[in-house]
Amino acid sequence: MLTPAQLTAIDNHLRKENWLLNNDLIAELTDHYAVGIEDRLDKGMAFDTAILELHSGFGGRKGLLKMEEEYQRQKALQLSLMEWQLIRSFMYGSRWFIGLGAFIVLIILNIYLGQQETVESALGAGFLFVTSSVFGNLLRSIIFFYQNRNEVNAASLQPNSTLYISAYILSLSLLLANKYLFPTYSLGLSSNSILLLNTLLETLCLIYYIAIAIALRQFLLNGRKKRIKI
Repeated sequence: MLTPAQLTAIDNHLRKENWLLNNDLIAELTDHYAVGIEDRLDKGMAFDTAILELHSGFGGRKGLLKMEEEYQRQKALQLSLMEWQLIRSFMYGSRWFIGLGAFIVLIILNIYLGQQETVESALGAGFLFVTSSVFGNLLRSIIFFYQNRNEVNAASLQPNSTLYISAYILSLSLLLANKYLFPTYSLGLSSNSILLLNTLLETLCLIYYIAIAIALRQFLLNGRKKRIKI
């Protein structure tokens, strides 16, 4: 079993000497290094020699940085796929009844109860949250890049989630349509048809907001599980 000082040396080796920044990858590599070093120590090899041998096995700093780039790319692809599957589940998947229910509720509120302003205000709150999340993440990325400008690997930067970006674009489209498109152009549609079209857009926005809430809940649960393991 490695000592805390040796584990710290591995962490410094990965972060400071090899410029790795992705915490998940660093955690995985730390475990791999620890197992490999323990095996070599049991055979009488010195700690410094063991860590250098493992480092060479990964192709040195260049190999580790390339690994981080590929790791980040695969994580981004997995995240995009999971987010798309989540959205799809509201349309013709296991959560279809939620999407249908949201549409029916909005139809009742907009057409039968005349609560369009209430619906717009509620969705406006969601739009503010999504907007702050997108631009907040962009700001964090800029700060992150500045703080690590001498050693940052561009692939390690955290991109905005496609779920949030799509929700932002949908919300912005709905806002612009309500403010400029529908009041100015009838598009050859009756007022009820325009209201129905508007309700469809609102339903899509609401589905994305619900999906974001589910994704946030899962993210928090995963974070809690990691803390418990530690």
